[in-house]
Order: sequence, then C-alpha cells, then structure tokens
Amino acid sequence: MANPYPITHPRVALVQTHWRNDPEANLQHIHQLVDRLCQEEHYDLVCLPEFFMGAPWYFPGRAHLKGVVDDTIPGRITTLFAELAKRYKTHILCGTIVEREGDHYYNTSALIDDSGNVMGRARKIHRYSAEMLAVEAGEGPLLIDTSFGRLGICVCSDFWIQEMPRILALQGAEIICVPGASIRQNLGITRACIQANSAHNVCYTLYASIVGQVCGERAGRQVTIDLGGYSTIAAPDHLLGALDEEESVITATLDMPALRENRCVDLSFKRSLYWCLWGRRPELYNDILKPYVGAGQSLKTLLADYLQ
Repeated sequence: MANPYPITHPRVALVQTHWRNDPEANLQHIHQLVDRLCQEEHYDLVCLPEFFMGAPWYFPGRAHLKGVVDDTIPGRITTLFAELAKRYKTHILCGTIVEREGDHYYNTSALIDDSGNVMGRARKIHRYSAEMLAVEAGEGPLLIDTSFGRLGICVCSDFWIQEMPRILALQGAEIICVPGASIRQNLGITRACIQANSAHNVCYTLYASIVGQVCGERAGRQVTIDLGGYSTIAAPDHLLGALDEEESVITATLDMPALRENRCVDLSFKRSLYWCLWGRRPELYNDILKPYVGAGQSLKTLLADYLQ
C-alpha cells in the first residue's frame, strides 16, 4: 500500500502582518510577501492569519466595508493565492475571509492544495462577539488529509472551545492550524494555551495571528478592538517558533515520524505523551454534553442589546 503521507518533514511558514487602512493594500501586501517567501525557499504549508484583508465590516466603525472585504469561495481572493500555491507547489491556508454565499456570511478559512484547488473550507463554528449577529455558524470542523499528514482547522475562537481541537485530535489530526486574531488582553495566556493544546492532543499547533486596532461606535458606545499577534508554532513538548507583535514570518520543519511515535503506546512508560490520547475513559464523560451550570439565557440573547 502506498504511503498516504510521503512528506515526512514538511516545512511550514506562518505569516503575521499588520493591518493597513485599505483592504486592497492588505491583500496585495500579504500576497507579495507569500510570493517572495516561496521564491526563497520551498514550503509545504503557508498559513495566513484571520482577517488578513483587514477588519471585517461587522467590527466597530467598519460598516462601510460591506461588499469590500467579503468574497465568495472560490472567488477573487482565493484565486490569487491558488496561483501561488500552484506555481510553488505548496499548500496555502487562506487565514480567514468573510465568505459571502447568497444573503449569508461566514468567517471562513479555505485550504488550497499544491495544485491550486480549494481542498476544503472551515467556517467558524463558535462565533465571537458581533459575529453572533453578523455571520452564520459553521456546522462542523474541517479535517483533511494532505501529503504530509492529517490536518485539522480551528478558526480563532473555535480553538478556545477545548472540545474542538480535542475532537480533531481524536479523529487523527496531527497538525491543528489556527488562523487567529489574538485579543490583547488575552496575550498573557495565549502562548501557554497553544503549547498545552499540542501537549494534550499530541499534535503540532500552528497559530497564525494578525496585529491591528480599530475603533468605532457600537450601540452608542466607543469600542476599541486591539489585536496583538503572538503567532506560534508548537510541538507537543516545546515551541518551535514564536512572534510577539512584529510583522514577520516564522518557519519550522515538522518531524512527523517523531510525532506519530509519540502517539503510539510505549509499554516501558519511558514516553508518556501517548497517555493523553490512549488513557481516556470516555464512558465517564457524558456530562460534557450538558450546558454550563451558570447558563440561563443563551449568549446570543444576552449580547443582542449590547451589540446592536
């Protein structure tokens, strides 16, 4: 039987950019950056951050950008990156695009393969803040086989619901990609959570974030959204690379045979990471299906007046 994952040590790159005022300038900047990056070295996977086109139209003060920062998938934006993916024989995870489908919108991450085809779309399932009113929820996580391993995608706040990366890992995801937008007040715990995700799920975590700030009025109040970067590549037992707020790229070589070995039971107990997957007792976990004990009204109901 042919090896389904012939690339054993894939090279990956995470792109972290700063928002420009003009969405088109953001698009052209990150497109040129990826073009130069792939000219200099071969990468098997390039990951872009959430909202790389700039703040979406449902952020405060950005309503005038409806119809400007959103697009269909496939569409103009994915076509630009598909050309690069095909030219350089690389996979590109297109951060997130505010996807337009008829009268509906989604916060969507599209994975393009090394032939320039859209392999799949991950629509954010756990919408955050104004997204609960502005965009539709996705219906399930994306898990996809590539030439270098099984890849799962958690779109930003999906990563912070622990069940999501866990489900992906239990379904065999060896790499979990997170196109994100790190809120500044959470930076103190962000990197620790990325590392913990890799340890608990015995996977690589590729967390690509954006840097930027927008201010505007929402329901008669001045609101500021401040995003601070912190893109990080984590293996189960150490960090492979990290950024703070600088506009830059982090790269790494992933050791897939070593990861797979760590997922196998070691009867000598000299290796213990496998326990995170094999040591579970799911017959005891029925309570995970129950709502939080403090939940009365739905979060969407509680936020409706605040967000409008």
